Amino acid sequence: MASPGNKHIGSENRAIPARRFTARFSETTPRHWCGGDPFLTHFLNAYTLLVPGNEGYYIRTLKLRMPRISDPGMRVMVAQFLLQEGQHGAGHHRCWRMLEAQGYQIAGFHKPVDYFLYRILEPITPLPLRIAMVSCVEHVNAYMAHEYLGQRLLRDATPELQALFEWHFAEEIEHKHVVFDVLNSLPGRYALRVTGAVLVLPLFYLLMGAGALRFLHQDRSLWRRDTWSRIRQHLFSRDHMFARTLKHAFNYLRPGFHPWQLDDSALAREAIERHSLPEHPALRPLPHSRAA
Repeated sequence: MASPGNKHIGSENRAIPARRFTARFSETTPRHWCGGDPFLTHFLNAYTLLVPGNEGYYIRTLKLRMPRISDPGMRVMVAQFLLQEGQHGAGHHRCWRMLEAQGYQIAGFHKPVDYFLYRILEPITPLPLRIAMVSCVEHVNAYMAHEYLGQRLLRDATPELQALFEWHFAEEIEHKHVVFDVLNSLPGRYALRVTGAVLVLPLFYLLMGAGALRFLHQDRSLWRRDTWSRIRQHLFSRDHMFARTLKHAFNYLRPGFHPWQLDDSALAREAIERHSLPEHPALRPLPHSRAA
């Protein structure tokens, strides 16, 4: 088990190459593109609206820290992390046009959220706490990736949306250690980790829930019995995401925690390989991406 003050053995040697998402979204994409499930569809639609702003926040935060990173291996990892995150923002932003074409009003959600997070909250947050907050969001992204890929929750999704989310989730697994290792190099790392988690976890799920409810309301499926039945199945009886989420969240608060104590790299590798097949490539390597 890794000590809270050191990088996990081998974490600096994991490859995190960036890839460009090349699949195109169809004008005929069904409104409930995730296997006909309105809740899963709109939970992930809300995620899509948050991704570009989040990725920009990660990039700005890590670029501010980069001049203070003396470890050459960590500098390489951070640079590769930034390349992957930039591509995620671009890929999800392309999805916005599809949502607008389907008739959804998205600006009323993402514009005030982005204003609050990045115009009000970001400037007043000290850089070490910002790093801790990014580390926590990256943990959320990584355990969502673990569950969605491990449980194959996207198996019935429309192909181009399945490719978008599985690519993103796979790369979240590939680089899940990077910001955590940067955080672990700071003084007061454990107090920062806990503070970041206390701030991030409620806010993340508040925004995700509000976004999903907004989509469901626009879709006129918010008060349908079937919708709430699917929510219960996802959270409790079928996918058990409520209990699994609590387990992942509390695991992050353990003093000896490190992301690679859960080695799910095989899930990421399988997803990347499946969406890179020569006959139907949804992904292409970024020319200047270097593997660690």
